[in-house]
Amino acid sequence: MTLLLHGVVRQDHPFVASGVPDELDVKLVEQDGLAVVVRELADDEQLTEDDGVSFLDVLVSAVQVGPVLPLRFGTVAPDADSVRSEVLGPPAGDDLRARMDAIAELVEVRITFTLNEDALQTLFDEDAQLRAAASRGRPSADMSERVELGRLVAERLAAQRSHLVAEWVAALDDVAEEAHTLSSSDEGWEQVAFLLRRERLGEMDSAVATLSEEIDEQALIDYVGPLPIYSFDPAASAAPAHAAAESSRWGF
Repeated sequence: MTLLLHGVVRQDHPFVASGVPDELDVKLVEQDGLAVVVRELADDEQLTEDDGVSFLDVLVSAVQVGPVLPLRFGTVAPDADSVRSEVLGPPAGDDLRARMDAIAELVEVRITFTLNEDALQTLFDEDAQLRAAASRGRPSADMSERVELGRLVAERLAAQRSHLVAEWVAALDDVAEEAHTLSSSDEGWEQVAFLLRRERLGEMDSAVATLSEEIDEQALIDYVGPLPIYSFDPAASAAPAHAAAESSRWGF
């Protein structure tokens, strides 16, 4: 038997006090005020994409009701004793407690802004430099010149889109502790992660709903959360210097 490690919670987390929901098919390994959420794997079991989805489902369920330090998908241990001695025991357990204290009141939410075709066309129409660059891509130009001009136009349009998204993100600054862009696409979308205090989730919900109405004719908002803190590391300053040396084995 092998254990797949999902994340670390406190021993007073509702998963511990009330029991893990049966449908999540996980259990807890506890010690010294902490617990690791684990799932049993058969010795010859290979992890699949579906396992990745259920892994995230467990973490999202846990973070709904208390702080969670997520572990990398695929982190395993041979048995519960190994989890207690090498993950929850000193010095790793001391590091985890410091990190847990630092993230206890924080969660992450993510917003994907997808601009519609009209909004992209407006960005193009209002940018004289963009129109001028596009006009140079005449049919008589050689292929290398047209490819280069296409690249410049795409970069300029992406910069304009990012500027517009930054204005929308700024409308949420009063609620969030921090925000940064995770990814973007030539297809017209950008994904932004927000760090916020758990107690302000309701405010963020309302602020996102208001923003969604305001920009309805320009972009679609896809709002996901709360999530464990994947995109920020507010606990880094709380972790002892040797923590990095421990990180490769257990994923934190």
